[in-house]
Amino acid sequence: MAHQIVLAGLLSITWIGVPALAQTAGCIVGTAKNGDVVKIHSELFHGAHDALIRPAACPDGDIVLVYGDDASLGEARLPVKRDESFRQLERYSKEQLPSRLNEICSQCFRYRVTADFEGRLDLAPSAGWKRDPRTGKVIGIEGFGHPLPFSRYRLVLTAVSNVQAVERTPPATERH
Repeated sequence: MAHQIVLAGLLSITWIGVPALAQTAGCIVGTAKNGDVVKIHSELFHGAHDALIRPAACPDGDIVLVYGDDASLGEARLPVKRDESFRQLERYSKEQLPSRLNEICSQCFRYRVTADFEGRLDLAPSAGWKRDPRTGKVIGIEGFGHPLPFSRYRLVLTAVSNVQAVERTPPATERH
């Protein structure tokens, strides 16, 4: 019995030193609190205006990705670790598929990129127009994303690791 108590105490002490909530089973955005520092293994997607990550365990939980040192964050900015993993992420996420003769392909990214993204998770109560519950009139906007907020979640990125890139197959061309 005493051994079990000591073991439980040691295990709880080791968890105190963990700097970020790590995604395990289930969707991390369902259990995290606003402002938690998290580490999420996700795929990177390019939206029309925003970079997004989508954890495999959160099929409906697109998370807007913003660099911690982005000026739009104002005083809420955070330092970003711009190491080799960060440079890999940037390189792979920007590279386009080679163009073919007489074809234009916008947003044809060469690689499917996954990584462990770490940073502060910001949560909003809802995404889109905020309405007065009594009158139904629009009284503001909540959430994250551009031009109109579409997500309740934003990750303020401070570090990236375990970057993996898999080359995509070029889209098939139609022949007439």
